[in-house]
Amino acid sequence: MVEKKIRLGVIGCGVIGKQHIKAALGVDWIELAGIADANPDTARLAAEQFGAQRVYPNADLLLEDPSIEAVVLAIPTSTRNALALKALANGKHVLLEKPVALHENEIHQLIEAQGELTVAVCSSRFRFLEHAEAARKWIDEGNLGEVRLLRCRVNEPAGKRPATPPPTWRLHTAINGGGIVANWGIYDFDYLLGLTGWTLQPKWILSHMWQLPEPIADYFPPNSDSETYGSAFIQCDNDAVITFERGEFMAAPLERSWQIIGSKGSLTLHMTWPSEKTISCTTLDAESGAQTRTLWEGTEDSSWIDKGPVIDFTRSIIEGGKPATGLREALVLQRILDAAYQSSRSGAPVMINSEGD
Repeated sequence: MVEKKIRLGVIGCGVIGKQHIKAALGVDWIELAGIADANPDTARLAAEQFGAQRVYPNADLLLEDPSIEAVVLAIPTSTRNALALKALANGKHVLLEKPVALHENEIHQLIEAQGELTVAVCSSRFRFLEHAEAARKWIDEGNLGEVRLLRCRVNEPAGKRPATPPPTWRLHTAINGGGIVANWGIYDFDYLLGLTGWTLQPKWILSHMWQLPEPIADYFPPNSDSETYGSAFIQCDNDAVITFERGEFMAAPLERSWQIIGSKGSLTLHMTWPSEKTISCTTLDAESGAQTRTLWEGTEDSSWIDKGPVIDFTRSIIEGGKPATGLREALVLQRILDAAYQSSRSGAPVMINSEGD
């Protein structure tokens, strides 16, 4: 029996905003107290569909309502920081969609404004899946040893010409902060760094990024300027490295793999879909060598990708704990992204900032 209920407001009623609303409705300690959207008609229709207690004509009025305790900001990266700062100034806990910021300075502003309030980031969503808990437990038991390599390689092949153009923000740097590296790479880095307990401190990065290939360059609007393919090598300060490759609309077959390799063992993972998956672990034995077995297999409840961040966020508020990814972890992720884009532009390795940790 939950005595306290969190009165939650959701700002942004697009695709991802509606997922947050659905998640909130399924939790008995959350009241969907209000919603708002840049388009008032969109907010009104969402309220009718989901039964929100109140519709606000704009985000500012929702944030100024003292009855709202916490807010989800499911809005573009370019407009999120200003509303997050206003939410914190009005004493509200904040759940931020990803990418959390356009650059590192925005996260410093949020850290300075946070005080005792809870701020969580949705880049953690794939760590709420069942296999991730099994992987985390295996690592916590010491089976990995010292971390040596985190690896992500995901390439999504191009499909046939879309019937309607993808949303502009997908490849518009000023709106989203970047393309596939910002939009999905932040999940990959959160997943791998989070499973290893945020113990790695990235030092420098060498990266390169490419835009849409010429045969399908007209899939997006002419002003699209972000990458659809990125690759990076990251050296960390404790003799570990991260290798990263992410692409969409690729002239290549489908590849999806994540690995964590240590001095004593390794994990072969599958962060995303399909929900039916097998996670394997390998341990090193002095006599028999490397031995691989299945660590976890089954069909996961993929709804945790959507409901996990909302449940984790509101539980952290009620219990006074830390969310899976807070602003300090988001700062690490943003520094990786900022340095990756800088390295790609310059064609040279870039040191990753660690000041002010």
